[in-house]
Amino acid sequence: MQYLTQQDLNNIAESSHEYGLFDVEYIACGMVNFKSDTSWIFGTGVRPFLDRCRFFLSYFNESVRMMTDLGVFSRCVTPGFVPQFEPDQVIGESDKTIDAYFFGNVDAHRAEILRRIDRVVPVVVQTPSQVTPLFLRNARASRTKVVLSLGRARPFTHIGPMRLVEMAHLRSFVLSEPPAAPQREIEGLCEYWEAGEDPGEATRAWVLDPERRRARAEAAFARVKAIDPLTPLSEVLERCA
Repeated sequence: MQYLTQQDLNNIAESSHEYGLFDVEYIACGMVNFKSDTSWIFGTGVRPFLDRCRFFLSYFNESVRMMTDLGVFSRCVTPGFVPQFEPDQVIGESDKTIDAYFFGNVDAHRAEILRRIDRVVPVVVQTPSQVTPLFLRNARASRTKVVLSLGRARPFTHIGPMRLVEMAHLRSFVLSEPPAAPQREIEGLCEYWEAGEDPGEATRAWVLDPERRRARAEAAFARVKAIDPLTPLSEVLERCA
């Protein structure tokens, strides 16, 4: 929603079309991603858009709670198995030439964790500014022993699920910073280092244990493969019919 104008949203509300909303950003405290310049989206000027919205889907429980409080029928969904994401073959341990790999935006919070890990295990970092095609990013992840998943600084408390699901398709092992609040939907998709544990030492322990990594990655793939991502959508559509 944050990429549309208020007029865009009002035009949608005034149209004859039925519509729902699926937003992959984090919505809480009356803002998107805690950016104050997005608060207008949830104000009275956009009320007609929200009133006509048939349903809202999100990966995040906080987003669902907020939209429910605004009167929109809302449900949390977990991304699941997509056959096109599964590679033709899985790379063996002997071809995993990267010890640790992180892709994504690097804010101050993530930079400090990456610095601590890199003191112990070399980390390859790829940011969106490098504009790496998805297939090359995935090829790099497939050659990695430990793919890193990091949260963001407070007030964010969550770990995004999409990275975990995508890596599970590749059978790439993911080690994550623990979320500040429980997230049952991502259990089994990654391993966490303990609170107070040095993330670099935790990463090194996993780098040196290929069989355990392989078992965890296969288990994550099995869990994702059991999730039909269209089930929540079909349930919402039936409810709204």
